[in-house]
Amino acid sequence: MGGSESKGSPGPHVFTQTEIQHLHSKFDKLFKSPQSFQDGLAPLSTDLSKNLFQYINHIPTHQSNQKHKHGVTPEQFHVFAAHALKGTFEEKATIFCGMKNSTDITMKDVSEVTTGLLEVYKHYVTRLPHWRGIHTMSSGAEGNQRFVSYLTKGLAASGENERVTVSDIETWMSKTPHLMNLFDTVFSSLFQFHSMNEIMENIPAMVPIPLFEGHRDEAVLSVLDYNSVLYLNYNLPSMYQTEWRFLFSNSVYGDSFSQLVAHITNKGPTLLVVRDKKGHLFGGMAADNWECRPKFYGSSSCFLFTLNPHYGIYTPTMYNENFMYLNQGQATLLNGLGMGGQMDYFGLWIDSSFNHGHSKAKPKCTTYGSPQLSADPEFEVDIIEVWGLGPEKKEEEDSDEEKEKNVKKSILQRDPESKAMLELMGRTQVSEGFKELDEDEDQSEEMKRKMNTIPKLL
Repeated sequence: MGGSESKGSPGPHVFTQTEIQHLHSKFDKLFKSPQSFQDGLAPLSTDLSKNLFQYINHIPTHQSNQKHKHGVTPEQFHVFAAHALKGTFEEKATIFCGMKNSTDITMKDVSEVTTGLLEVYKHYVTRLPHWRGIHTMSSGAEGNQRFVSYLTKGLAASGENERVTVSDIETWMSKTPHLMNLFDTVFSSLFQFHSMNEIMENIPAMVPIPLFEGHRDEAVLSVLDYNSVLYLNYNLPSMYQTEWRFLFSNSVYGDSFSQLVAHITNKGPTLLVVRDKKGHLFGGMAADNWECRPKFYGSSSCFLFTLNPHYGIYTPTMYNENFMYLNQGQATLLNGLGMGGQMDYFGLWIDSSFNHGHSKAKPKCTTYGSPQLSADPEFEVDIIEVWGLGPEKKEEEDSDEEKEKNVKKSILQRDPESKAMLELMGRTQVSEGFKELDEDEDQSEEMKRKMNTIPKLL
């Protein structure tokens, strides 16, 4: 199979003079011997690199009859580079199919090429200095297959022997930005068209920098594998993608709900990851601070997710606003951590006993539209892991005047549950009137100050 110059093709003319010089240098290295091309693309599998060589070798050009001694002309390589690095979806789709030497490939072929791209991507990413801090589980063949299934779900074809065309691949690529991020990063890295520093600047959108405060010299093994980290970070809001802060794992702090609460409250947005005893891996992204409260709270930026046995992101339906719930040590309220659903029927719930939880969704969680996340509706906890997202916000110190006002605040003002219980018993909060008076006095003093400044302005 050979490439073709489609309408609107960028051709080699899209390159600057400096880029053309780089291409000449790369050509000389890759095609100095029959083995050099394969060696030069070492992270790519042997079969895919051989097919890619044949694809380039059959690109029609004005000088295609003037073959280089090892089969490929500089012009063919330049056209290929233009398509791979600066081309249209159609041109990139043609290269994708060319890695299987056909314009008509099967879903099995699609999976093999996608897996090959994923392996090359991870080869480069896991060599980033900050990736070394993430002690992840190995993905393995089964983990790769799950990730590839997630990427290929946009293709209409289903069975592995069903055939797809270049046009099908083009449509799929145009609708799957995560795939295009992989494709572009892989080809930029393989051919090092840009410096590796420039290439790596585009990767943080999928790879966070991990921080292990208090555990810098210890290996904290995450329950997440490579693919899960890439998947989750890609689906986070951009302001949370650059940095993950390790907050809690029961493998470090033990099976203690009080330890969990102590390490995650008031830490900003967090990623909660749970593995049940049957191997299902799931969790939620909490976009707001975790705080003990008597009722649901949070924002529509929260979501639930599954990682095993399949990948899935479940965003708010806006049916209700039951995004987050956290409480402990209360006699009259539920004690535990929850996301979505309703009291006693959460989309995701971790009981204050720590070892038990539930995910109830018949047919779907009303808040997030998620299915049952765990293997069974009631599950036993194996691992709970929590990461803070984005740089930690430093609290600004209050002024002396603000501190004095805060000290004067009634305890009941900071404990709405106790206030509600008093009202239910028919008792009023005596300090409430004084609080209002204080606020009125503050407001009147402010008004006097403003009124006194008016004559000066006039």
